[in-house]
Amino acid sequence: MKNTFVRLSNTTAFLAGFEILERRGASENCFMVVDGAPGYGKTSTAQWFAIENDLPFVRAKREWRPIWMLRELLETVQTVPAHSYAKIFGQVIEALGKRAAIAAAERRPFAIIVDEADHVVGSAALMETLRDISDMIEVPVLLIGMGRIKSGIKRFPQIASRAEAHVEFRPLTFDDTRRLVEVRGEVAVDEGLLKLLHDSAEGFAREVLTGLAAIERVGKRLDRAVTVDDMDGQALLAKRSTGHAVTVRG
Repeated sequence: MKNTFVRLSNTTAFLAGFEILERRGASENCFMVVDGAPGYGKTSTAQWFAIENDLPFVRAKREWRPIWMLRELLETVQTVPAHSYAKIFGQVIEALGKRAAIAAAERRPFAIIVDEADHVVGSAALMETLRDISDMIEVPVLLIGMGRIKSGIKRFPQIASRAEAHVEFRPLTFDDTRRLVEVRGEVAVDEGLLKLLHDSAEGFAREVLTGLAAIERVGKRLDRAVTVDDMDGQALLAKRSTGHAVTVRG
């Protein structure tokens, strides 16, 4: 299987949300919330966007404190942190401010991306620290997580009012599944088997890729598109809704 990022309908929604953020009228409205069930491609999309645009990307931890978060942000810009909180905060403002200015001069996007942000919205200290950073250098902050982010951020009215964009990742469409298989796959897949894969995956990209790997194990022995009959008796994937394996029946 090819290790290639595939633009799907959720990617389009993500980019549209960021465009809304960039066109914001009030400069302080710097937050974008990206949520949805695990497996719809939020993290992979955010990582792709970060790599494409050289953006700071950090993964929140359950025990995160502001100083830990700031140190990880400095690591993304290859800066050795100082010893005191005040100096580390100053380093973050300086380093990210410079990066933001360069990106603006080159007409490139810039933002801080925080994955697993459910760990952040439960902490007033973390949220206020991110707000301080965004206020001081007008850097957008993208919070990536599950459905609890949207409700969790409401605990902080001064921050919720600054969430300019909200993007909810949704189940893959059939066209998304087809594109994922065509771009990532190394074998051709018959239409009937593609439909079975899509239905069994229940809209989750992870399950589509799991099923594609099973199909490829059979398909690499063939010189044509893999059919349902070719997969007869083979385990395709485990359905997330039931936990049960889907066995192909030709």
